Amino acid sequence: MNNADEIKSFVSTFAVYLPRVIICLLACIVVVVRWREARGGALWALLGFGLALILCFVLPVGQTMLQHWVFEDGDRASRMWAFSAFGMFGSIMQSVIYLFLLLAIFTGRSKTDTA
Repeated sequence: MNNADEIKSFVSTFAVYLPRVIICLLACIVVVVRWREARGGALWALLGFGLALILCFVLPVGQTMLQHWVFEDGDRASRMWAFSAFGMFGSIMQSVIYLFLLLAIFTGRSKTDTA
């Protein structure tokens, strides 16, 4: 792969994440603006959306670098494990995002009476 191919690969992969980037940026702005209303939950929400935003850049860059490394030599078969490992990393990070957002929902809520 040459540099032009790597840039094309990154741009095509990043394009998939572009709607998520926009939503995460807007969500971070809303969380910061409304910080005083729910400080505990806002912190977790900011961590969740912030991590999601970071991953929108890290995952395409990592995917591009990984493709370059796997396909640069004739030793593809022994390097294919890296795609599974990278996919597992991405999946674990997505799970952490969901955990942060779940904590944001329930942190700082007051208990209500059922009566």
